[in-house]
Amino acid sequence: MISRIRGKLSLITERYALVENAGLFYEVMVPSALAERLKENGRIGQEMTFETIYFIEAGDKKSSHYPKLLGFTDPVDREFFSLFTQVPGLGVKKALKSLVMPIRDIATAIETKDVGQLTRLPGIGGRLADKIVAELHGKMAKFALSRSAEPLAVKQRPAVPFESEAIEVLLQLQYSRREAEQMIRKALGASPKITSAEELIAVIFKNERKAQPGEKAL
Repeated sequence: MISRIRGKLSLITERYALVENAGLFYEVMVPSALAERLKENGRIGQEMTFETIYFIEAGDKKSSHYPKLLGFTDPVDREFFSLFTQVPGLGVKKALKSLVMPIRDIATAIETKDVGQLTRLPGIGGRLADKIVAELHGKMAKFALSRSAEPLAVKQRPAVPFESEAIEVLLQLQYSRREAEQMIRKALGASPKITSAEELIAVIFKNERKAQPGEKAL
């Protein structure tokens, strides 16, 4: 069981962090909002400690299983997530996407049996919300007292396919999701007839070239 990893943060994407420790590079899945904060706070190249959960992810074939590490910077977040994913039908990926509210708000909804609040989380329908309350009510008071007001996941907005593709390209190039969305909005505002990711990236490139030295065209 790997419960903690410390090393230099070499890379951060929307889905994972790459941590270097003694010449080895570990891929650590991270919640999307946490990934964005680490990138915006300039943590790349700095030493980081992740509180981790080790789990096995099933692949496309029943015989294929892959070991994964999921990381948090706060042990309280890790403890909450470990409990949250004990609910039947709430796997790691679905749980990660659902955490668009601070954990204190989710915990409060569970403790007050506010099923309606829980169904506002992406991927959480009424039946699953009932299961969450049934399984976790009475176990969440500690997390409801958390002072953290930051959610762990970014709420995804619907996007046309080529916008999504362009966002993925920009995320790979180490822009944050917020920066990528700002670039895309500016490009589409100037050229509303864009119909492909290639055209969109080309317009964004032109916008960046027009920016003054030391400035970002956002």
